[in-house]
Parts: sequence; C-alpha cells; structure tokens
Amino acid sequence: MKYNGIIEAKLRTIEEKLLEIESWQIISFQQLQMNSMLRNATERALQVAIEAIIDVCEHILALEEISALETSANVVKKVIEMGIITNDPEYLEMIRFRNFIVHRYEKIDLEIIYAIVSKKLAVFKNFIHEIRNS
Repeated sequence: MKYNGIIEAKLRTIEEKLLEIESWQIISFQQLQMNSMLRNATERALQVAIEAIIDVCEHILALEEISALETSANVVKKVIEMGIITNDPEYLEMIRFRNFIVHRYEKIDLEIIYAIVSKKLAVFKNFIHEIRNS
C-alpha cells in the first residue's frame, strides 16, 4: 500500500484519543453515570477515534484510486476485502456506534460507552497496528 502522512496523522489522532481515555482512569459504570463532563468527554473521544478510522480507510481507497463508497461501513468493508485489515466484526460495531452517536445523539446508552472503554480499546490499537504493518 502507498502510505502517506495523512494516514499516519489520523493514526496518531486515534492514539491521542486512546491516551486521553486511558488517562481518565474510568474504572466503573457509576463513575461515568455520575460525572457528565467525563461522560461527554469520553463519548467525544470515542467519536473522534472512530471518525479517524473511517478517514484512514477513505484515504486508503483514494490512494488505490477506488471510487468513494456510499457508507462508512462499506468503506471499512472494502479495506477488509483488500486484505489491509482483518475481518474483525468489532470494526463494523465501532462504525455502528459512531452512527448512533451522530444520528441518535440525544440518548446514548451509557452501558455501551462503558463497555467500549472497559473492554474494547484494543480494537483501536489493533486497527493502528494493522494499518502500520500493511
């Protein structure tokens, strides 16, 4: 794959957001439930990290001269088909979560946010690793 600085900058954005989330030391669901600023910051950091995943995949398609696809999920699926990233269902789950944040912003299930920060940050790290090693 033709690698470029834009892709690396997006990967660093994901890393920065993960470091922020980890630095907040979210250790319980109640912690998010009781602290609206922490909850909102966490939600935003996750959204930005997922947006960066989508951007990376879109840049890969552009570098490979593949026409833009209609949905973010299709963009990620295409990069999977190309063999650049593995067919990890968690990638598409993150895209669905991002869509929910964007379109159903008035009521986001805090349990989902907590599940991501407590169990699924490795998904972002795996994505970064796969892109850098492609």
